[in-house]
Amino acid sequence: MRLLAHVGFSVLLLLGTAWLVAAVLLTGGGPQGPQPWRYGVAVLLLSLVGLTWWRSSSRGAALSVLVGLCAFVVLWIRTVRPSTTRDWAPDLVRAARADVQDSRVTFHDLRDFRYRGTTDWDEAWKSDTYDTRELVRAWYIVEPFSGFEGAAHTMVSFEFSGDRFLAFSVEIRREPGETYSVLGGLFRQYELIYVVGDERDLVQLRSNHRRDDVYVYPVRASQERTVAFFLDMVRRMNALHGRPEFYNSFTNNCTTNLVRHLETVSATHVPYDHRTLLPAYSDELALALGLIDTDVDLEETRKRHHINALALAAQGRDDFSLLIRGRAPAAPLNRTRAPAGSPPGSSPRSAPSPR
Repeated sequence: MRLLAHVGFSVLLLLGTAWLVAAVLLTGGGPQGPQPWRYGVAVLLLSLVGLTWWRSSSRGAALSVLVGLCAFVVLWIRTVRPSTTRDWAPDLVRAARADVQDSRVTFHDLRDFRYRGTTDWDEAWKSDTYDTRELVRAWYIVEPFSGFEGAAHTMVSFEFSGDRFLAFSVEIRREPGETYSVLGGLFRQYELIYVVGDERDLVQLRSNHRRDDVYVYPVRASQERTVAFFLDMVRRMNALHGRPEFYNSFTNNCTTNLVRHLETVSATHVPYDHRTLLPAYSDELALALGLIDTDVDLEETRKRHHINALALAAQGRDDFSLLIRGRAPAAPLNRTRAPAGSPPGSSPRSAPSPR
């Protein structure tokens, strides 16, 4: 029993000390890495914990010092504030915003880049207006990351009548030279941004240039609920301009934000389990909750909605969004909006899922 208590204390002390050092070195850090003074502070804190344990020969004393130091660092962390005015990476230098008037939503700074590679593009930003009365359905997009089992980026895209699509991507707002790390995302290194734009930008970048697998799933929801989800995302996007937030790898990331929007506008409760922590499996959870519009099992659903081959064939095409769904442009005479409250898939313009 004494051995078990000793092992438990040692593990607790080790984990607490590791968190303390990581917090001091990483909190609020930028692309340049930890400043030299942080290493000095980390060494000082480690010395205080180690000396207390060695000189007092008391586990309780060492643990008390560690808890006190962690509490002090937590207070310091709370003084690190997010910003909207840093020197941002060129593809994130603008943040979308929108004006809402009745059913019409006018977006500014929508991203509409055209890529030749992941770091080579023609920059373009635009403004456009969308009418929520013409919102047909939502699409859930999953991009599993290559080389890391379970990790993924998730997005949502909204389809409007007239074959118009608008994608929302919740991301870190990088500074030049900055790259994402899960650990950095736990220590206030990145601000949160809602990137909004054309699927030829947000989807094609991932499928055709990063060459990650991309799955585009039709969402099962009424038109009324889809509109509520869309407007809730617009409200949060706008709110970040006045009250910026830090991205958090576990609690404030792409998937957790989509879950909050869903739970805000519906009675659906999304359990917080490995499928939200590891969003490459989030399509499995969405299917279990009845949120993906399909009549087949998970394996077949993934097969039908894997869009990479279609995306490569559609590269650079103006009708990219239709082609990745295996569809042709709707005939003008058939563009009749589904009645309010009816499932988006019941629209006469709805086409079969890509196979």
